[in-house]
Order: sequence, then structure tokens, then C-alpha cells
Amino acid sequence: MNRPVAWAASAVVVSLFTSGCGGARRPNVVVVVVDSLRADALGCYGGQPDVSPEIDRLCAEGLRFDRAVAQAPWNLPAISSLVTSTYPWKNGRGMVEPKAGDVATLAETMAKEGYRTGAFTEAAWPLLQRGFASFENTVGANVFGDPGSSSAAKTFAAARAWIRNEDGAKRPFFVLIHTYEAHSWFLGKRAHRAWARKELPTYRGKLAEWAVRDFSKPAGPQVIDALLAAGPEDVAYARALYRGAVSEVDKEVGALMTALKQSHLDDDTVLLVTSSNGEGFAPELKRVHHGGRLHDDLVHVPLLVRWPGHLTPGSAANLVQHLDVAPTVLDLAGIPRQPLFAGRSLLIDDAGVMGRLRGPQFVLRKLPGEPTAVAEDAMFRTLPSGKRATATAPQLVLYSDWITLIDAGDHTELYDLKADPKQEKDVSEKYAGVARSLREQLKRYASEAGSAAAPDSAAMERMRSLGYVQ
Repeated sequence: MNRPVAWAASAVVVSLFTSGCGGARRPNVVVVVVDSLRADALGCYGGQPDVSPEIDRLCAEGLRFDRAVAQAPWNLPAISSLVTSTYPWKNGRGMVEPKAGDVATLAETMAKEGYRTGAFTEAAWPLLQRGFASFENTVGANVFGDPGSSSAAKTFAAARAWIRNEDGAKRPFFVLIHTYEAHSWFLGKRAHRAWARKELPTYRGKLAEWAVRDFSKPAGPQVIDALLAAGPEDVAYARALYRGAVSEVDKEVGALMTALKQSHLDDDTVLLVTSSNGEGFAPELKRVHHGGRLHDDLVHVPLLVRWPGHLTPGSAANLVQHLDVAPTVLDLAGIPRQPLFAGRSLLIDDAGVMGRLRGPQFVLRKLPGEPTAVAEDAMFRTLPSGKRATATAPQLVLYSDWITLIDAGDHTELYDLKADPKQEKDVSEKYAGVARSLREQLKRYASEAGSAAAPDSAAMERMRSLGYVQ
């Protein structure tokens, strides 16, 4: 090979080695948020495998985070933290609209970097809408007023149609899909009941024909009352209804993956699935429904990320939180860090020299220091009876390794998640020194959180429409 040709070939190789994904088209990103989806409702997190075969397939093809923590035990503050990578007290908890200079949303950041943005949700508030060129609330003002209007099928279909219409454009897209299908297990939907009757055909108890139908009252307290009065067989049936709702979501996630594949977008799309919060089914512990407390059944959420050919499938046992989702998406998209984001990216491009020839290859990032996670509820509190009331002060939970400390203001609870994964045994008195140490760590967060937020009239209307308050 003569010298000019050799030099040119070397230049091409050097360019390939040094450019990374900078010269390549950035990936599309789809974030799916399933409201009130417990991690253990999915087969890949230890649940019944027949409930979630499509999400389990996504899980097998992607990266599963086994210990992901939401920043709140109900949707408005939790999703606000997810899309802004900030703690609830920083982003207004879904109650108060923060100033644009105080927080930045993931959609705003992606739009500024040239992404086309669309959201298809079953709830809406000002912060959630920021940055989306297209935003559609598929159920309207009252998610429970017409049970037929709230459906994963309707929401996912709208998202798929938008993706098809955007297919072929030169710019990548960012899509948020949020559904209440799992949250709505108590509405008596036909598909949910069919699943429960198939699973428990001999059940004839008090929940056999029960559903929340009186929408002149908040739905949440009615669910709480029904579960607190439920016996073991009733709870088993309620959980079967819930699994039926999760199964409906699973079908739609499968349809989404099929649509991406048929449109030849599969290899060019990051698909991330998570939840806003979990759901409680433990009346014996006075832990039912969600909001008002910070136990693991509410703040431990699934987190799955899939990007074929660029992200090695597997699982991660390290402690992570919703704050980390937005920074991770930016890294996968090759977008510089957003300085207002408080979380840390969980992945790093580790393609190596030869790997750059086939595009970016991401692996788990090694995070310095001892991992911790913090969640808060400043709107509700759970009474000793198990019923929910308005908060008098913010509650906080600190996850540290496998220990959790819940500071409810008037008392603390300490749990060893390895020995006691269901958090049935409070060991705060037995390990008073550990509880004191963790509570010291929480002091800074408690100072930042301040007092419980008083929602304005618009926030009250949002919570009323979502069935939280009268």
C-alpha cells in the first residue's frame, strides 16, 4: 500500500475509533411508566410468569435493576421526580408548579437537543407537560369517572400511532407513555375480573362482585376500606384482580415491542419500563393501597432498560433510584449532563477501541461511595388504623445498603430487608444506634423538605380527579 492510501485508511480508522456515537444518529427513547406496578407483580422479579410474559421477554433482552426506589409512594410527586431528576420538595411534589430555572424536565432537555417529543398519558399536570411538542391525556379530566375511558390499550395505541407517523424522519424521537391500568384494578373491568375468576374459580367472597362505582366520593379511601375489611381469601382475590390488570399492561408492552420491530426501529430504540409506585395488599399490617407511608411495597419499583446490540442483558443488585433515570437516558442518547439533574447516570459507554466500529456499548457504571436512596410523602400519612389522612409533616425513608429507616415524624421504623423483606419486624429499638445514625443522615433531607406542602386549588382538583381527596 502506498503512503497516501495508507495515510487515508489510517485516518478513517482513527475517525471511527475516536468519534464514538457522536457521528451516528442518536437512539429513539421510549419511557413507559406503569402507575402502581409492584416490582414483584412481574415474573422477572419473582411474580407469576404467566402475568407478564412480554415484559419478562423485555427483561431477558435488557438490564434489570433489582433494587430501584421511587421518590414518593404515589404518582404526582413520584413521576415529577422521575422526569426532573429532583427530590419531591424541589419539584413542587406535583402540587406547586416550580419555576423553569429551578428544574428542567427530561423532555425539555431532549427537545433542546433536537429530539421530537410526544407524551401519551392518563393524567396531566403542568410540570409533566413541559417539553413535549405533542401531549395527549387519553382519558380526560376524571380518570375514574368512566372506567371504560381509562385503558392501557387506548394509551399505547395512541403512542404507537404517533411513532408510526414520525417514522422516517431524520430526527430521533422521545416518547413518554403513562398508564393507570394497573392502578385501576378496583374498577371491576371485564378483563381484570376474567383473569381473577380464571385464577380463583371457586371464590364467592365479598369482593366477587365488588368494585368502586360511587365516584361522588374519592376512590382511594373506598379501596382502603374494602381491603382493611378483607380476609385472606378476599385479599387473594384482590391480588388476582390486580394481576389481571397487570396482564393487560403486559399485552400493550408486547404490542409496542412488536410495532418497533415491524417498523425496523427496534435496534435504534432505547425502551425503558418502570413504575410510579407500588400497591399495598397487607391489611394484617394496616398497609393497603398507596400513599401515606414509605414501606418497600410502595417505593420499590421495577426498572428495566433495553437497547438491542448496545446494552448487555443482565441484572444489577446495586441500589438505584428514580432520580437516576433521566441522567441515564441522557448518557444513552449521547447528550451532555443536565446540571439541574440531581441523579447519576447508571450506565457508561464502554465500547473500547474495536467496539466503536459497531456503535456504543453500555455497561453498568461503578458509582463511588455507599449507595443511598431517599423517598418522601408530604401530602398523606397512614393512621394506626390503616386509613389515610392529610400529612402534618413530611415523612422520609432512607435506604442504605439493605437497611431502611422510615422517619414518620412522631416515630421511626428500622427494617433489615435481607432478613425481613416484607418489613414485618421493626428493629429500631433493638438496633437503636443504627437507627440514630441513619436518622442523622436523614436530617439534611428533612431540612430541605421543610414542612408539608399546602396544595393550591388546581392541585386539589388534580388530586380530586385522581381519587385521592373529596
